[in-house]
Amino acid sequence: MSKTDHGATEVTVGSNVYSLAFNLRAVKRIEQRFGGISPALQEVQKLSLGAAAAIIAAGAGLTLKPKEVEELEEEIYDAGISEVTPPLVQFLIALLNPAARTAAELEKAAEENEKKGKK
Repeated sequence: MSKTDHGATEVTVGSNVYSLAFNLRAVKRIEQRFGGISPALQEVQKLSLGAAAAIIAAGAGLTLKPKEVEELEEEIYDAGISEVTPPLVQFLIALLNPAARTAAELEKAAEENEKKGKK
C-alpha cells in the first residue's frame, strides 16, 4: 500500500457527502490548480467558494464541467462555507503528511496498548 493512499475524509455539502481520498492523484490535481498544498490551504482558509469546490473535486476525483463547478459552488454557498471549510482544512493538512496516523488509528493503538497493559 502506498503511503500516499491513506483512507478518505468525508465532507458534507447540503445533502451530498463527498469522500476525499488521500492519494497522489488528489495531491497532483491540487498542486496543478493552486501551485501546492500550502497555497491551497491559504485559499480555503480565506473561505473561497472556488477553492472549496476545487479541493472537493480534486479529493473526490471528480471531473466537472464549468456548469457543474458552478452548481457545486452554489451547494457549498447554500450549505454555508463556514460549515464546509473545516473538513477541507483537515484534508489538506493530512495531505502534507499522508503517512501519519489518523485520529481513529491513534485511538485504536491506544486501546490496544491499554489492553496489553492490563494483561
